[in-house]
Amino acid sequence: MIAIGIGASNSAHPDDFDAALELACREAGGCEEVATLATATFARHVQAAAERAALSFRPVMLIGLRERSADCVTRSKRSLALFGVNSIAEAAALVSAGAGSRLIMPRRVIGNITVAAAQSPGRGG
Repeated sequence: MIAIGIGASNSAHPDDFDAALELACREAGGCEEVATLATATFARHVQAAAERAALSFRPVMLIGLRERSADCVTRSKRSLALFGVNSIAEAAALVSAGAGSRLIMPRRVIGNITVAAAQSPGRGG
């Protein structure tokens, strides 16, 4: 399974989540699930974008993101300062893809949104 993780700043516009998700899925070679921090102010926009794209949405608790933070390959000073997580997008993708998953697309910034992709260990590659 390929999962997309999404993070965003408070400046992100609700309509931008659809384009960011579409780009992330295309660059990752497909996707089945979209995840983000459950308590994020933008989580409802991520969920709506996932539903419009007919993808599963997975809200992730902060403790889960922190458990996968060391597996992130990029570092966001803002994310570290606010949440103690290296990258919301990367950690969310890793949690969503499950134990043993790996990043296949490190965090990319698309305007005020960040996206990353992780792959479950059972899928080739």
